[in-house]
Amino acid sequence: MITTKKHTRVLSLILAVLMLMSISVTGFAADAEFAYYFADKDKTEIYVTGFKGSVPADGIVEIPDEIDGYTVVGIAEHTFDNLQDLRVVIIPATVTDIDEDAFYNCNGIVDVQVKNPDEIDVGDDVFDSTEWYEEHKQDYVISGTTLVSYKGNDEIVTVPYNCTMIADGAFKNNKKIKTVYIEKDIKTIGKNAFAGCTSLENVIVGDGVGTVKIGKDAFTGTPWLANYPSTFVIIGTTLVKYKGADSSVLIPNVVTAIADEAFYVGEANEGIAFKVRVPISVKEFGEECFYLYDSASKVYPEVLVYEGSAAEEYCKVEGLHYQYAPLPGDADLNGKVTAVDARYVLRLAAKLENPQIAAEVKEAADITADGKIGADDARMILRIAANLEKYDVNALLMMPRTDYEVLLTAANAMSIAKAYRCAYSKIAYQEISALNMNANTKTYLNRFQNELTSEKKAETITYNQDTDEAYNNLFDITLLDASKIESYICSLNDGVYNIKIVLKDETINGKDVDAVSYTQKMFPVETVAHYTNAIQNKYWYNADKFDYDMTYHGCTLEMSVNADTMKLNSVTLTMNYNFSITGEILGIKISGDKNKPATATRTDTVKYSNFVYFTK
Repeated sequence: MITTKKHTRVLSLILAVLMLMSISVTGFAADAEFAYYFADKDKTEIYVTGFKGSVPADGIVEIPDEIDGYTVVGIAEHTFDNLQDLRVVIIPATVTDIDEDAFYNCNGIVDVQVKNPDEIDVGDDVFDSTEWYEEHKQDYVISGTTLVSYKGNDEIVTVPYNCTMIADGAFKNNKKIKTVYIEKDIKTIGKNAFAGCTSLENVIVGDGVGTVKIGKDAFTGTPWLANYPSTFVIIGTTLVKYKGADSSVLIPNVVTAIADEAFYVGEANEGIAFKVRVPISVKEFGEECFYLYDSASKVYPEVLVYEGSAAEEYCKVEGLHYQYAPLPGDADLNGKVTAVDARYVLRLAAKLENPQIAAEVKEAADITADGKIGADDARMILRIAANLEKYDVNALLMMPRTDYEVLLTAANAMSIAKAYRCAYSKIAYQEISALNMNANTKTYLNRFQNELTSEKKAETITYNQDTDEAYNNLFDITLLDASKIESYICSLNDGVYNIKIVLKDETINGKDVDAVSYTQKMFPVETVAHYTNAIQNKYWYNADKFDYDMTYHGCTLEMSVNADTMKLNSVTLTMNYNFSITGEILGIKISGDKNKPATATRTDTVKYSNFVYFTK
């Protein structure tokens, strides 16, 4: 379970421990003058809370790794307040947490020696006022594998390789940064990490990024968060924020973790998220992740969970009200998938039952997730009830069912393929069809058409694993706005997701060279630039005397993905460009039948297959 450190005042921590554990929480070591409190119920680990001795003449203070037989794992807020004589602090390898302001006003510190080579949870402004920080020569202040702070002024920032954590407030209020690259090594982004970065428009997540622990307000006040094109803000497989205002929310089932206060709206809003469905994929939960707002008391949504899931356990521990969500195939909503469900669904399909059924029943009955209730649903339910299918209800719960889930699944599968730097085969071919042009105009088009590769002549190229050529030929699926999807299908057969996504039509003007379409975000459409260049420069002259509109039509992505590992088996892209051309070429009017604009369709097909995965 994800929990983030709670930067409460020492007094409240002491009171909480007293109330819950009924133990003496402050001790004084015989060999080191530190106050401390216990960090665990078993009373084996402690946080130091204050330094009670005198700073030695050399200014060096070493925190012991053990006091009174207890392991020191953290340094609490204000532990070393105002120790102006402190010059060097040595932090033991056992420490994994340093709370904000732990070294408040310790201006004289010139050296910080951290013995822990791994990730340390560092709070806001821990070392900011120290001479050590101010004189730090590099832009990146790093301790172990934690990026403590960034001191630079670059517009494009890449989190250094091998950093696994971005500390609390590491980039806070940096007004210069426009783009940040987060690679797959990052496991934690602390609270307020990018808060107040008012120029941050792009957060580029590297291939293979999965669950990331994300603290409260990590991206508050950034244009990236404000302009994110989906109601679900996701980094890797972590839900950072829900931005919608629906009364019922279905968290996408590619999400594995929910960040701190992901549903917090800041003020009372009677219309927001009264119900939140949590898929079985979610295993980790941030602090107050379902907290909505304060009214007379804290308000939370009604949480829908699946029996035996991590979400059910989380709700029990946190005391949240929850209900069970319907299982796929459980059409009578009794918690089981039986032959009775199959019979009922078959009667629904045959219109022998009242078609006016509850949304929950319709969702459960449509086990194939194709948007309708049919005999195929009844057949699958019966096979599951009779244990004739090799996958169970949990496998169906993980199957992408909404347009957004299907889109994220496709994007995740491609990201994993790139992260593994796969070997694979690729074949590409094109054709021009649906010509409607006068003879003179067609002559110019034919010259361009001769350069195209037909399917018969297309060469299959095999890309070797772990080469730049192989990596660069795999495309990114960066479209995040599922409203641009015309239709989608995802079926589960023999442990494989068969995905098909068709985008909505989109028209742009050929002379609008700066236009960035949502189709271009989804597909590699370098052929468009090739076609535009050919028309305007290479074959068709006097480009200023003609114009054309290009409509992306029926552009389709098809994928075969292993349901357990999310590894790609194959990908097929079909890209259609419909052209409507007007004007003249060398004094010849461009037209088709009955003097209408000339038209043509170009179709590009790219197929990827034979994926081979290696160790990352």
